[in-house]
Amino acid sequence: MKSVLTFLALTVAGFSANAALFINNNTNCQAVLVLRAHDANIPGSCSYYSTRFTVAANTSVAYNNVTNVNYPAGPGWYQTVGGSGGATMIAAGSGWDAVTVYYGGGLTFNIGGAGTCTPVGSFSGSYPGCSFTNATWTPLGGGNVLLDLN
Repeated sequence: MKSVLTFLALTVAGFSANAALFINNNTNCQAVLVLRAHDANIPGSCSYYSTRFTVAANTSVAYNNVTNVNYPAGPGWYQTVGGSGGATMIAAGSGWDAVTVYYGGGLTFNIGGAGTCTPVGSFSGSYPGCSFTNATWTPLGGGNVLLDLN
């Protein structure tokens, strides 16, 4: 029920946002994430990646738009093309592409949007000691995305 209520609240909030990302970690273990995105400077799918950041067990986080994932508010971006660190994305043409999820060092998977570097929108699996069973990457429209870890 918590997941459904959170989803509805975030969906309503997301309509006014610019390419918002909502992350629900409904498991009893922390998840470590690396996001993938693009913008008009390097429009290819997954041309940027974030530093690793943690989403605590049974919590939710949200980013207003792709460009808000810069230090100190977010984990920060790097470019995959040329490998430069500390990249700053621009709002023009930006969008979320995919995510790599790490649980306890023993379960790692990638999910993302159609037509990206990781076009698979869901994953099912398990990790000993975690209540994790599946993950979904759901486009909400307008560039908004919901990442649900259950």
